[in-house]
Amino acid sequence: MENLKVFDAQYNYIDDQSRDIIHAEGLWHETFHCWLTDGENVFIQKRSFKKKDYPGLLDITAAGHLLSTENVMDGIREVEEELGIKVDESKLHRMGIVPNVIVLPHFIDREFSHVFLYVSTFAPAEFSLQT
Repeated sequence: MENLKVFDAQYNYIDDQSRDIIHAEGLWHETFHCWLTDGENVFIQKRSFKKKDYPGLLDITAAGHLLSTENVMDGIREVEEELGIKVDESKLHRMGIVPNVIVLPHFIDREFSHVFLYVSTFAPAEFSLQT
């Protein structure tokens, strides 16, 4: 079971809950968003058709939930898992925290998204996309 930190709408920590409960009840939680750019282009990815949420749609370069045991910078693992590249933390530019709310029939997503910009010299051929 994947536990995440739960917050109130002012971003004060409350407790930890399972991801399923968080999305069923629409509880605030944290995510890590990383937009990868080469200075001219911003890389986006197409989500797998097998994904439960937003299958087949375009998405952030790399993103994911922060587990209850993680701090914000641990979110770098998402970039490494999804793209197969090693991230140089010194190239990450913190852009801020963006509150996001998406209400769909099967879940409610309330996120505090820690947004980062990553200036990269990687060529697309260097990516090893997660299946």
